[in-house]
Amino acid sequence: MSEYLSKEEIRKWRSSLEKITLEEYAARLGKVIQSEKHDDSLVDSVMLRSLNSMSVESYVPKTEKIQTLALKSFNKEKEITAKKEIKPAVKKVETEKKPAVKKEPVKQKAVKSDDINYSFKKPLTAREQLVFDHFLENVNTIVYARELAKILDLPRDYVYKYIKNLRSKLNEDILQNADNGGYLLKV
Repeated sequence: MSEYLSKEEIRKWRSSLEKITLEEYAARLGKVIQSEKHDDSLVDSVMLRSLNSMSVESYVPKTEKIQTLALKSFNKEKEITAKKEIKPAVKKVETEKKPAVKKEPVKQKAVKSDDINYSFKKPLTAREQLVFDHFLENVNTIVYARELAKILDLPRDYVYKYIKNLRSKLNEDILQNADNGGYLLKV
């Protein structure tokens, strides 16, 4: 019987429900843990020589690299949060300069344009009113989302929400999709 733990004994220790260390388990069996196996492979011998020949000064442990990366990312995060704290104050001033973009509902149920009455189920918000006014200016012509995005000063992806809301608030189905993209207000 060997003085070292076998693989089978290590498996038994792993599967046991006892919370003891491997060293304690080996001591209970009267054995020791085999610390290092001697291997005569070519790769191991080359790696051992290269590690021994390496000077301590030229070797930079990974922990130092990770620490510098963490420090750089921490500083970058500080810069980003500092910029984010400044931006809302600037945007707040800009929104105060543009009172036409408020989300207060417009107290209007019907719009009359060129002897045509448009009625709504609910009052329009200011931005919905801007979109509807643009459609009224361009009756029976195709209006694209990029045009509406310029009017609302929003990215194009946010315009579709206002078109959807406008459709739901209109009593008649007069706002339709154009064949080649865009939208049409039909009379």
